[in-house]
Amino acid sequence: MATDTIRTPAQVPDRPVSGLPRDGAHHVRGDIEGLRAVAVLLVVADHLFGWPHGGFIGVDVFFVISGFLITGLLLREHQRTGRISFADFYRRRIRRILPASVLVLVVTAVLAQVVFFANRARETVDDALWALLFAGNWHFAIDGTDYQQAGDAVSPLQHYWSLSVEEQFYVVWPVVLLVVLGLAARRGRAGLVAMAVVTVLVVAGGYAWAVHETASAPTWAYFSTFSRSWELGLGALLAVCAPLAVRIPAALRPLLGWAGLVGIAAGAVLIDSSTAFPAPWALVPVLSTVAVIAAGTGGDSRIVLVDNPVGRYIGALSYSLYLWHFPAIVLLAELMPQDGLYYATVGAAALLAATASYHLVEQPIRRSAWLRPGPRPPRRRVAAFGGWAATGLAAALVAVFVVLPASGATWPWPQPASPTAAPPAAPPLVEVDPGAEAAALAAQAQQVLTADIAASLAATEWPELSPGLNSPGEEVYSPEWVVDECLNIADEADMARCSYGDPAAEQTAVLVGDSVAISWMPGIRRALEGSGWRIQVLTLGQCPQVPVEVRAYRGGDNFEEKCPQHQVWALEQVRLIQPDLIIMSSAANSLVRLLSDNSGDAALAEWRTGLTTMLASLEAMPARMVVLGTPPPGENIQECMTRFNGPQDCVSPIGEETNDFIRVEQETVAQFRGTALQASYVDTRSWFCDAAERCPLFVGTVPIYADGTHMVAPYAERLAPLLAPALLG
Repeated sequence: MATDTIRTPAQVPDRPVSGLPRDGAHHVRGDIEGLRAVAVLLVVADHLFGWPHGGFIGVDVFFVISGFLITGLLLREHQRTGRISFADFYRRRIRRILPASVLVLVVTAVLAQVVFFANRARETVDDALWALLFAGNWHFAIDGTDYQQAGDAVSPLQHYWSLSVEEQFYVVWPVVLLVVLGLAARRGRAGLVAMAVVTVLVVAGGYAWAVHETASAPTWAYFSTFSRSWELGLGALLAVCAPLAVRIPAALRPLLGWAGLVGIAAGAVLIDSSTAFPAPWALVPVLSTVAVIAAGTGGDSRIVLVDNPVGRYIGALSYSLYLWHFPAIVLLAELMPQDGLYYATVGAAALLAATASYHLVEQPIRRSAWLRPGPRPPRRRVAAFGGWAATGLAAALVAVFVVLPASGATWPWPQPASPTAAPPAAPPLVEVDPGAEAAALAAQAQQVLTADIAASLAATEWPELSPGLNSPGEEVYSPEWVVDECLNIADEADMARCSYGDPAAEQTAVLVGDSVAISWMPGIRRALEGSGWRIQVLTLGQCPQVPVEVRAYRGGDNFEEKCPQHQVWALEQVRLIQPDLIIMSSAANSLVRLLSDNSGDAALAEWRTGLTTMLASLEAMPARMVVLGTPPPGENIQECMTRFNGPQDCVSPIGEETNDFIRVEQETVAQFRGTALQASYVDTRSWFCDAAERCPLFVGTVPIYADGTHMVAPYAERLAPLLAPALLG
């Protein structure tokens, strides 16, 4: 049976229950509009300035507000008419959400064709399609995107994940509400009481799942509708319990409201990317938001800080401002240096775009006859304008998401020297005298490499890179990582699968460390396999072999337990194997992930202690221990390289933190140089940078990094002549 409306036997009350949000534009609560302003400004500040570190909790504030308002309107409709019209509800959602959303998607997708090279521009269109389908959260979760510490190029549409969460929730929630109210009416029970019980169960179940998923898979938890449902649910619970909020004494309302604002501010300052989120720490902004809304439900909370003309106007713009701010941040970062002018330009561009889209698109379409049941509204001009705006957006949508991808076209913008896609292929080893000894070979290779680095630093146009930008990042990581899946070694079966070279070789090397360690493997194999070596991989992603406790950037199952266990297990395997050579390398950014939260000298001291402990535990082993210095982090090629810049714009210095990390490792390893372990440290900075510590994005025609941290396989292979004497001694 096709029907727009499902009726229930509930009786329409003589008067509405007080405290519920009212219908109509004339009953906007100023305190909630001001709260929206706080939420959007927190998000914008976090994304633009990186402070406050917990500014992303503004999204949680939005979730609570949304749950409260939408549930209240649905309850009010049911109390007034005895039914909930799904057709009317989704018409309202489309009119409210789609116009500005589609406009930003279209504009961003078009600008991506102008600013980015083909691969990233195509990825942006792909992101836009997922966002248009309100499935962006799952798309980014599947891609493994970490919202707070992304290693891949940042999508200018990444922030659309939260809209997807809301709309997925509202596919289900009106049905739940209607069913519960209908069953309660049939059984003669109070509908709001039954709804409160069900909502409590939804909140409790969602929160319990969020706690579990935050511990086991933080990235999924951050984007997951299931792990976020309790936040919208708490807003809904407040709407259901609005008659109770009405009874709050007037004297307590300001105290409750201000306490909520303080809680939101504290959460923004104290919560950061290392905090378990969304559970349990999202409780801080969520409960604080509930307090602010409750304080103004059925009375005046008198919170002038948010309920003022400026706050109310920014709150009205908050949806458009949220949509526009992130594309402005990402796209303008490709066009200008990130200085004071950049920050001012981003702020002005986002605010102007939000204001224009609010007044010229969002509001006119909401007031137009588009998708509105019943007679046309009296404002003919506004209605006509809104209809034309909707038609224009639809046409633009078809052009960007259907015609452009189908034609395979790219934006016809002049390119300085556009890189072309090329199949990943290892460059030949440096041509040197084949009879030279390893040390002489390395010296000649370093001389050629130094010259190539200098030439790359002097380049003014982008060369044709191989692998090119059209090669997805993960296709150029070491094949041992992405093809053989040997990054995360957990048991003997993994060990058997991730052993390279002749199984009967007389000499054995083991590789320990994190993903930086395995990114060396193409070069290590080329340096050792021809000399009769077997190489055993014992790595774990994000987990250094140095016994310090770190947190994950990108979550796995109970990483904070798994990493220490792996560190112990890997050393046990080393002792069992009794290798001739132990190779270790670590990411310098391990220092910013310490569970101790140490930083600066304290973090360096913790690393020194851990490295000393590890080397001491192997001190009696008659083997060579080679610590390969961390490759200096560089620019992300997918982000830095655009149609509007050149190689000089992507040169990066070796940071003080990296130099300090290298110094500490050098000094620590030097203490074990005369032991049976024969420990040595290899300073690799000259393999990536010049003597002035300037590091190019590419050398010759080969990018150095796939993502700013991990070498592409061809570059690691090029370093084989330099690795050979360092490993063989």
